[in-house]
Amino acid sequence: MHLKKEWLLTIGITILTFVVALSLIRFYAPHLLGGDRDLQLVQVSKEVPPFFENIFRKQDYTSPELIIQDPYVKRAKPLITEQFLMRMGPHDLMGFRNRSIPNIADVVTIGDSQTYGNNTMLVNNWPSQMQAALGKKKPIVYNMAVGGWGAAEYLDMFYKALLFQPQVIVVAFYTGNDPLETFQQAYGNKRYIFLKTDPSLKDSDIPKVAFPAPKSEWWRVKFKDGVSTTFTPKLRYACNQRHPAVKAGYAGMAEAGRMMGEMARKRKVKLIFTIIPTKELVYAKKVVQEGINQPVYYKALVADESDNIRRFADELSKIPEAIYVDVVDPLQEAAKQATPLYLEDINGHPIEAGYKIIARTIAAMVQPFLSDPLEGLVAIRQDKNNYLIFLVRDGKAWLVPSRDILNQNGWKPTNIIYEKNERRVTRLPLAGVMDRVDVTRFGPRQSSYIK
Repeated sequence: MHLKKEWLLTIGITILTFVVALSLIRFYAPHLLGGDRDLQLVQVSKEVPPFFENIFRKQDYTSPELIIQDPYVKRAKPLITEQFLMRMGPHDLMGFRNRSIPNIADVVTIGDSQTYGNNTMLVNNWPSQMQAALGKKKPIVYNMAVGGWGAAEYLDMFYKALLFQPQVIVVAFYTGNDPLETFQQAYGNKRYIFLKTDPSLKDSDIPKVAFPAPKSEWWRVKFKDGVSTTFTPKLRYACNQRHPAVKAGYAGMAEAGRMMGEMARKRKVKLIFTIIPTKELVYAKKVVQEGINQPVYYKALVADESDNIRRFADELSKIPEAIYVDVVDPLQEAAKQATPLYLEDINGHPIEAGYKIIARTIAAMVQPFLSDPLEGLVAIRQDKNNYLIFLVRDGKAWLVPSRDILNQNGWKPTNIIYEKNERRVTRLPLAGVMDRVDVTRFGPRQSSYIK
């Protein structure tokens, strides 16, 4: 009996040794077994959060905080309703400030709280006002902006924005905090290490700044036309001073811009950049015009921020096929008028009138790159020999099941336009099927044509 146990133990050890040896050979020298290591299959971890439990996480919807700190990209609380008193929301399922999530968008905007639209209701932030200014094009605009984002998050979100098949993506940088927020991510988050431009720096080299600005740093100005506001020049100077971390932050922003430009070129998407300035710089010409005595930090901020914008805009303008839109000059000219562009307190976000200047300036550059809306009979290729025909009317598409029903509703074969860009049709909601003779509803109109 004792010998039998020893015999079984010996066999067990031999088998175990063989299995271990075979595993080691398979991993370190697979060619000895006739297999290429490059073709090995690696088992995927099953520790994946369930999809629906993840996007409908209770802690997200019950959180008292508006901003949720995720590991890679902070995001806003999802599905909040429009808060009229707070002038925030509404948020869609992903936490972006939209009433719904489209399958296809014509324009995607990416930015921080300046693009989210703090201080105003959704209808008045600049992406919404831009959409209104592009009314004849009837674009679907989707806004992907969260307060506290910098260039690292803009870049991270850019690839995701491409999934909406946009014709145009607008990326809006903000000089008031983007440089140091970009530095913080590049030097403190391994995910964005590729945005590090100065290897001699480390995350602890970021300059210290008091936020919000203490009252001792406020500078209240009242202009001759009655417009008044409060500046915080020392706070905003922190992101524009001649400091190695600020320089590295701007360099990281430029690198992110170049990477976005490369992705946009590959996907044939028009990329438009803009730089939103600080409130202090917006009013700089008016301050000089009225001969107001300027504090030291205000003078330094205006000088250095202006220089930073010139150099950064030059870098963005060099990106092939991308377009840079200047909103600084239009804002400064508008600030000379008696209409306030900002609140009277220290808040650095525009109000409706300020966002309107940004919106109209950008809309003028976006407009040429958007397709005109469809109207009339449109055919798109289904396969080698067949086409799907739609009646496009009032921004909706009706599926045409047969050419006979077209003839009965008063259409001719020559009325059909064969559309090569399938996206122009698939972006439209389907209203139904042209399944009966109803000339009033389905027949030609005098203006039934394709623009």
